Amino acid sequence: MMASEPGSLGVQRERRVEAPGASTGTRGGAPLGRRGDAWILNGAVWRQAWGDQRLLWLALAALWGAFPWIYIWLQSQVPMGDFQMLLRLIPEDWQKLSGVKLTEVATHAGRVALAFVDPVVVLGATVWGVTRGSDTVAGPLERGTMEMVLAAPVRRWAVYASHAAATVTGAAALCGVLLAGIWTAVAFGPWSAELGPARFVPAVGNVFGLMVCMAGLAALCSAAGSHRSRAIGILCGFYVVSLLAKLVGRLSERLEWVGWLSVFNAYEPQRLVSGQPDAWWLLLGYDAVLLGIGLAAFVAGGIVFARRDLPAPL
Repeated sequence: MMASEPGSLGVQRERRVEAPGASTGTRGGAPLGRRGDAWILNGAVWRQAWGDQRLLWLALAALWGAFPWIYIWLQSQVPMGDFQMLLRLIPEDWQKLSGVKLTEVATHAGRVALAFVDPVVVLGATVWGVTRGSDTVAGPLERGTMEMVLAAPVRRWAVYASHAAATVTGAAALCGVLLAGIWTAVAFGPWSAELGPARFVPAVGNVFGLMVCMAGLAALCSAAGSHRSRAIGILCGFYVVSLLAKLVGRLSERLEWVGWLSVFNAYEPQRLVSGQPDAWWLLLGYDAVLLGIGLAAFVAGGIVFARRDLPAPL
């Protein structure tokens, strides 16, 4: 009917009908009812996410690639007998913190396994998860780029999932670098005659589980807020509380149940280097917790982001 009405009024009415969001809605970042919109992943967002995380990835890759060589070389400078004497000096109560018996630590495999609980690895995994996860939603909102992205015919789920996929893929690639470093340092290093590198693969898988867990929780906090620093602060507090809960659970028999409240209770790479099939079963249990928490948090963050109202750009 409007198409048959003459004059500029009819043209204006036609334009009002055709305006995006006038009759189809704009919930989710793209007009509803449009076909061909990306539902799962968006290539442009994927490339942008990789561009944002490239420097951090390269820095961690260089660190994790060189760290196993440096660590094993330093460990090899201490004879096994002297290392065992040092372990005997540790108070019995403090020995509980290792998570394994000292007789297992005082082996070549046990000494290499300590690299996975070194701050270089644990903090590196946490830094990747927290920094990249917190940048999923709150980062673009602070930079003012989220509104421009959502102005394109792309759904919020696609934006969120693309960023999350880039974060998880980057974590997997970093674990590949860590595995390559461990593998070559063991196979060609000073203890090549004592160890086989394949026994450390489950430990690297546990590192990947920790990275996904921290990234998912950070993405959930990022999706619910508008300030990246707030999401990082929440995750830093969560990290400290989880670490303290694990320590309390290890040192106190009466408060042993507190340790089960910590996600780090499922991060035990030093128990996964036996080279036996039971190491893979332990990894399955540990990563079922870490990956379960991380993926559930990613999904919850996507739901929050898809349904929330975004603040107006300043």
